[in-house]
Amino acid sequence: MAWSQTQIVIVPGDLASTEGNINNVLPFDIAVIPLASERYQQVYDASLFSALPAGGALITGLSFRVDGTYGGSFSSTLPEIQLNLSTTGAGEETLSATFANNIGGNDTMVFARGSLPLSGTGGSSPNAFNVTIMFSQPFIYNPAAGNLLLDVRNFGGGTTTAFDAIQVPGDGISRVITFTGLNVDSPVASMADTSGLVTEFIFQPVPEPAVFALAVLGLATLWLFHRSRRRLAAR
Repeated sequence: MAWSQTQIVIVPGDLASTEGNINNVLPFDIAVIPLASERYQQVYDASLFSALPAGGALITGLSFRVDGTYGGSFSSTLPEIQLNLSTTGAGEETLSATFANNIGGNDTMVFARGSLPLSGTGGSSPNAFNVTIMFSQPFIYNPAAGNLLLDVRNFGGGTTTAFDAIQVPGDGISRVITFTGLNVDSPVASMADTSGLVTEFIFQPVPEPAVFALAVLGLATLWLFHRSRRRLAAR
């Protein structure tokens, strides 16, 4: 059955209303360690997205939640962040220590490199998923094509708080990261484990081909109109 409106998918799904068993300050609270920069890849098994319609859906953003024990309410701006998504053949137990080996052919920069305002509310266990990042470029994800890779480059440090996370083998998520001694530009990770941020993905239905074609036609017509006006003005 196709979706007709915005939907959310929380992964792992059994933690929708249950606190994870660990907290995680990476990759958005690295100044506390301290780290000047960091590369962070987290994989989500395709089986965690069984609620998606056949053919997949558009990921337009994601949310994390403040850890119920070690986190607290915060509001800050991280100076330089980039987020990419891709479909990958790498899985929970098979992420490579070489970052490039995990990236799929449809690698997409969903949040362009720049400053990122973040805020979240603590005080409960579990807290609401309100540490939200909306994408500048949506990503079409079809679980039938493989697992989902989140690739975060934190170029400028910054401080937020501890986020809710899970570390259970077989839960469908894991990570590879740079840590002390390596930075965001390193081609290889210095640590790998089965930890991962509990994540809420925001999905929109994939536009029908006819709707998409009309949108493209409309943009092309508008461009031609403005081009014609410029030519007339130049005469």
